Amino acid sequence: MFPIAYPFLFIASMFGTRWLGLERTVRGFQALGQWQGRMHCHGRPKPVARLRERIQRGYRLLPLPIECLDQAIVTWYLLNLNQHAARLKVGLSLTPMFSHAWVETPGEVFGAIPGVEDLGVVAEYAPWTSC
Repeated sequence: MFPIAYPFLFIASMFGTRWLGLERTVRGFQALGQWQGRMHCHGRPKPVARLRERIQRGYRLLPLPIECLDQAIVTWYLLNLNQHAARLKVGLSLTPMFSHAWVETPGEVFGAIPGVEDLGVVAEYAPWTSC
């Protein structure tokens, strides 16, 4: 996938989570990734550092702010598409009311903030494979 397409993924996630909800948006990205991933199975996976750079560049190109949930969905999708086992997590704290989404791979966390370990995980999406 070309880096120029990354901003469109953020926009798709943003509209999907607002209009369809989290569950259907995640299932849609997973289905797209499994369908598209069949073409990626024979190639070498991109290194995680390179994907991180492209993802960050993608959301810096957009003229509107991208929330952590949309960043996490796209990151989860791209990591799994490139054969990196990524787990999407959404956490919540009631006092004070606060939520955050992040992605974990073996040995690395994307979108981590200080205190993320204190959040109760309310939604978790497992890695998927397309190969």
